[in-house]
Amino acid sequence: MNSPVVDDVLRAKGRVFSKPWGQRARSPDLFSKRDFKIDLRTKTITCPAGQVEVFEPGDTVEFDPEECGACPLRAKCTQAASGRGRTVSIAEDEALQRKFRKLQQTGPGRAVLRQRTAVEHALAHIAARKGHSARYIGARRNLFDLRRAAAIQNLEAAQRLIQEAA
Repeated sequence: MNSPVVDDVLRAKGRVFSKPWGQRARSPDLFSKRDFKIDLRTKTITCPAGQVEVFEPGDTVEFDPEECGACPLRAKCTQAASGRGRTVSIAEDEALQRKFRKLQQTGPGRAVLRQRTAVEHALAHIAARKGHSARYIGARRNLFDLRRAAAIQNLEAAQRLIQEAA
């Protein structure tokens, strides 16, 4: 999640539900992070071939290059140059992301995600209108520009509702 607000909300016994980061491999032909067994209690990660490494949350684990080089599954695991092992990044909040992935697979979890959709779509429309870079120099002018874009977005949404009601 990478947000300092998440820890504050959780400490205050609030609810947080966020889409977890994806676990796809860079190539569809390679093993993804979900193919590795991550044990958060013992802080170990086991590759599909059985090689085990220790990690700390927030680390990027690199498996032993010598073992990876001789591994029969190497072609399915990594495209790294020889002499390099497979790497897997472990998020600092890996346990929370795992919880979100499990919740996402349940009916109530999907219902919460559907509630988020309306807000996320509105934010995506504003981002599309504004682009990826700031238009002005200075935070104050850019905040004004963001509010202007949000107001236009809200007016367009209100206009659509009026047209649907008519």
